Amino acid sequence: MKKLIIALGLMAITFGNTAMAHDKEIDKHVQQAFNKEFAGAVDVQWYTNDTYVQVDFTFNSMRLVAYYDNDGKVLAVVRNIYFPSLPLSLQLDLKKIDKGYWITKICEVTNQEGTQYRVTLESAEKIIQLSSNGVSGWEVIKREVK
Repeated sequence: MKKLIIALGLMAITFGNTAMAHDKEIDKHVQQAFNKEFAGAVDVQWYTNDTYVQVDFTFNSMRLVAYYDNDGKVLAVVRNIYFPSLPLSLQLDLKKIDKGYWITKICEVTNQEGTQYRVTLESAEKIIQLSSNGVSGWEVIKREVK
């Protein structure tokens, strides 16, 4: 009986959290799409703006972020990864980049176009963001001075 009460309590908390995002109700199409795609997700947090819904959650012990349009269509799913999880060719290409930089973020972005990788490199003076489709090396998508 205790297990049933605990399970019902957890379900109520989970569904209560998935219904609202900072006092703004989430569209049912977005909720249904998320629940279908990521059944069993935990630690779900919803964020909204005028153009998309962001869902931060844990799925299969991985922390993920999913982005949906307001009609419930998945725009992208993002996960942070470690350097050894990059394809070997991308690891080797990163090692060729100037030694004065260190990696501060690596993520894998999956969307309709496939899987891309994003890396943020920093030095004492600069921040560089790189992108790759996983096959043809890295492309600089943003440079900024600190």
